[in-house]
Amino acid sequence: MKTKVLLIIKVTVLFALSSPLYSQGPGDSPTNLLATVKSIMKQSCSVAGCHSGKNPSANLSLEQETFLASVLGISSLKKAELKIVEPGAPEKSDLIAKVKGAAGIVGKRMPLNHDPLTEEQIRQIEEWIKSLAASSTDANGILNPGFISRGPEFRQPNLKSKSPAQSSNPRRYSRPVFWGTRLVNLPTTVTPGKGDFLFRISHRFQPAVSSGWNSFFGLDGTAYILFSFGYGITDDLMMTIGRSRLYQEWEFNVDWAFLEQGGNGSLPFSASLHTGGSLVSQDEPPGAEWSGRFRLSALVSLSCQLNDRVSLLLVPAFSSNTNFWEPDSEGTFALGIGGRFVVFDEVSVIAEWVPHLAGYNDRYPGWGLGVEKNIGGHVFQFFVTNSIGLTAAQYLPGGDLSLRDGDFRVGFNIFRIF
Repeated sequence: MKTKVLLIIKVTVLFALSSPLYSQGPGDSPTNLLATVKSIMKQSCSVAGCHSGKNPSANLSLEQETFLASVLGISSLKKAELKIVEPGAPEKSDLIAKVKGAAGIVGKRMPLNHDPLTEEQIRQIEEWIKSLAASSTDANGILNPGFISRGPEFRQPNLKSKSPAQSSNPRRYSRPVFWGTRLVNLPTTVTPGKGDFLFRISHRFQPAVSSGWNSFFGLDGTAYILFSFGYGITDDLMMTIGRSRLYQEWEFNVDWAFLEQGGNGSLPFSASLHTGGSLVSQDEPPGAEWSGRFRLSALVSLSCQLNDRVSLLLVPAFSSNTNFWEPDSEGTFALGIGGRFVVFDEVSVIAEWVPHLAGYNDRYPGWGLGVEKNIGGHVFQFFVTNSIGLTAAQYLPGGDLSLRDGDFRVGFNIFRIF
């Protein structure tokens, strides 16, 4: 009897182990594979300045809450003939080609500027793609709503079929319209994502390059610096506070990106409103009759991205009390014009011109010309300019150096989102 019972138990165990329910170990179940892949993306790819935030690299968000909708059945912007993830076919998925650094990929191997994924991590991504049922896409390879792949854990009842141009992010290009929140001085239409912090350093050397070797072409001279901190209240609303050494001025701003190119009605431009005020905190010179320490500003940034390389910027602007050191103060109306041209993948040429329209003005219209480099969560800008201004009230009146005389000074900006 005892022998029969043991035989029955052995047969039952062998039958259970041979069942399809046990064909996969718990570590390789579709649910666990998906969780593992999301974890890999979070640690290596959906980091600041890469595939995360409001303006993810290549217009591809790999954050956990958007991962499935961003990759399944979606054509790659870099290689339109491939899907980012082709369900059931890792060999046809651009994601696998990018993390392997396969021949023929567009751009560099992922993750950019980080160690490559391990063989085990790549295997886990491949196993997850294999686990996706072919029924998850329609005849055109577009993701079906509410698809089921090997179990109810893959059901996505609210997932809509979409291409990158139809997604919640209406950008059509792999690069954002601008990388930084400033072109040189002019504000762009870029804001950090919700919950992101923005740290900015702006630096202008006071002496002109034409001052020569004795001042090391201006680099040995005094400098004016602005430190600024910003916070993304929403994806489209940011608040900043900064302080400039020039006039010891504090600046407070609210930036609202209220229109986005390619959004409702396929708008051909983006628009942002920048409003704020500043407080001059330096001591009054003896005998000075200031009109006041407060200045208010309002600027509207209008940007148009023509293609992946060329973006244009137009900024009508006003600031009050721009010559605060005079008893009878004036404001300044100006019209900023600028643009960016991408030379290499992450390197571009930037330029701006800020002609005075009415009110108080400095000797010459402000201008700037330079290069910028985008890397990770950082944007570095190096340029020449004729202005020492850093806040809106400081740079809108223009600059004190004439390009005709070959006079300009060196400056730079650094942005960091985290």
